[in-house]
Amino acid sequence: MTAEPITVRLCTIEDLPALHAREPHPAARIAQRHFDRQASGDYFFAVAFRGEEALGSSVLDCDPENLLCPELKNLWVYPDSRRQGAAKALTTFLEQQATRLGFVEVFLRVDPDNEAAIPMYIGLEYTPTGDHAPTSYETVDASGAVQTTEQLDAVYRKSLLAR
Repeated sequence: MTAEPITVRLCTIEDLPALHAREPHPAARIAQRHFDRQASGDYFFAVAFRGEEALGSSVLDCDPENLLCPELKNLWVYPDSRRQGAAKALTTFLEQQATRLGFVEVFLRVDPDNEAAIPMYIGLEYTPTGDHAPTSYETVDASGAVQTTEQLDAVYRKSLLAR
C-alpha cells in the first residue's frame, strides 16, 4: 500500500491547534509566533502534512533587513516523521516561494556542530559558503520561560537558478 503524498502549504489559523499539540513546550506558542509574523507579508510559515497529520514546518524569511535574505529558518520535522521526505517537500515549497518573489538563491544558518542537520542540508543541495553569521536562538523550558543564546553559525546557500 502506498502512503499518502506529502503536501505543503502556508500555515492557516486552522492548523495551529495541531501544531501547538506537537510543540515540546506548548507554553512557548512557537507556531503561533511564526503564524503572527506571517502577516507581515515577507515571512512564510509552511507546514507539511500527510493527510491530516502534520509532519513538520519551516519558515522562509524575506525581510530585507535580515542579514541573509531570503533565509530558510526553523526547519523542523517531527521525530516520528523523519526520513520520509517532509524536509525536502518543505524546502522545495519555500524555494518556490522565493523564486516567485524574484530571488535567485536561498540562505540558511546551521550550527557547525549539528551533525544531523548538515548532511541533510547538503542532500537538499545547500552548500557551505565559508562564511559565518551570528545567530540568536530562543530556547524554552517546560514552564515556557524563554532563554536567548548567541552563537556563530555556518552559512549555507542554494542557487535557485541551477534546476
